[in-house]
Amino acid sequence: MFATGFWPPLAAPLLNGMALLLALGFRRNRAVLVLIVLTVASLAVTGAVALEQAERGLDSVRMFTPWLLLAAAALPERGLLTRRNLLLLLLLVTAMWLTVSAPDHVWPGLRGALPLGLLPWSSAAVAAALTLLAAALCVLRWVLVGTPMEAGLGVVLTVCGLALMPMVRLDNVRAAYAVAGAGALFAVLYASYRMAFVDALSSLPNRRALDETLARLGGAFAIAMVDIDHFKQFNDTHGHDAGDRVLHAVAQQLRRTHGAQAFRYGGEEFCLLFTGARSRDAAKACEDARARVEAMQVRVRSTPVRNRQGANARRTDVSEVHVTVSIGLAVRDSAARAVSEVLKAADQALYRAKAKGRNKVVTR
Repeated sequence: MFATGFWPPLAAPLLNGMALLLALGFRRNRAVLVLIVLTVASLAVTGAVALEQAERGLDSVRMFTPWLLLAAAALPERGLLTRRNLLLLLLLVTAMWLTVSAPDHVWPGLRGALPLGLLPWSSAAVAAALTLLAAALCVLRWVLVGTPMEAGLGVVLTVCGLALMPMVRLDNVRAAYAVAGAGALFAVLYASYRMAFVDALSSLPNRRALDETLARLGGAFAIAMVDIDHFKQFNDTHGHDAGDRVLHAVAQQLRRTHGAQAFRYGGEEFCLLFTGARSRDAAKACEDARARVEAMQVRVRSTPVRNRQGANARRTDVSEVHVTVSIGLAVRDSAARAVSEVLKAADQALYRAKAKGRNKVVTR
């Protein structure tokens, strides 16, 4: 099932341990719990936890790990040292103690009772099913919330669940846990990148990503600053939830701008960056983007807002709303060569677009 010769003996605990340290650094607490369990399980199947033989380690992984992973996947994202998390860690320590210290005449009884001895299946099949259920919980959370870390945990736990199937040999289990550790390492890094450089609301690269991109910029380029017209008034009328839907919808239209990379600049402002030969067609691309936003309909439900006397205003029903954007565009030329100068010129062009009545594209 897995390429066993590719992975060194200690690859699984090392990779899972590295992912654990990264998850701790980025405060991904549910991932921390899952990776603590996987790191200990990886040590068990290498024989490092089960001092007598690795086979006992594999038995302990099938007996204890599925329950611990299922609990970790089901727990809400909270502080690491909450009572429930500490209880889970205590259960893990208990499982480690039993694995190392249980007498030989006691171990068969434990192995027959866990993970769910009442079922007419092998312990390996039950362990695989429980681990795959934990994976399904993570995938479901990803579908509902859209957090990339949950998708990564779903993949990692799926690999671990398949590794616990009855027909999988010990060497393949070790290789599978190494694959899971590599996947967890990638998932933590990718989720942390998304947190640092991608705006959660619009799914566009954020201001930090724009600054990084502009710092490496050279040659021909054009910058367009985009502002949603009368957005504060829209929020006051329809509520912030409706405003968030509008921001997301506008972002998706700007993402489609031909030849441009779109960024969330902050608040209701966005930035379009055109590089190289594409900067020559920036004015037309901006006009097309403006027209698409103007033609767009966004389905929102307005929420009550309070008037000056503190009473709730009349609630409106679900409706289709229209918004427009003003765009200021500046192209790098002899008058503005530095990135900061072009960005400032685009901002000034945006103010002129607003002064001319909004819903316009103005080029410096």
